[in-house]
Amino acid sequence: MPLKTEAMTLMLIQAPEKKVKNQKTGEIAIDKQSGQVQYNVNVAVIVDGRPDAVTVVVTEDGIQPDLIPGMPVALPGLYATKWENEFGHGISFKATAVMAAEVPAAANGQG
Repeated sequence: MPLKTEAMTLMLIQAPEKKVKNQKTGEIAIDKQSGQVQYNVNVAVIVDGRPDAVTVVVTEDGIQPDLIPGMPVALPGLYATKWENEFGHGISFKATAVMAAEVPAAANGQG
């Protein structure tokens, strides 16, 4: 399910980290389609002044290299998928990229 982020403010919580597929072996998750290493990107999603922490999976080729925690970011191609297994259920989030967001002039003290 594609998600629209226009009504949200997205802020990077910490630098992207490689997604671990198996905690016991330390195996890193690889995207089945692209063969790229997957990264967990932790962001604060703020809607109507209410923040919520969300982890979004992005492949290594979609990560802007100079991201700094606390900066506003954009997540193009963001979508959600329901999952369920013997341990529980939930929603996972993936995006095609994570990059610095364009901040309107009024929001950054200019204008």
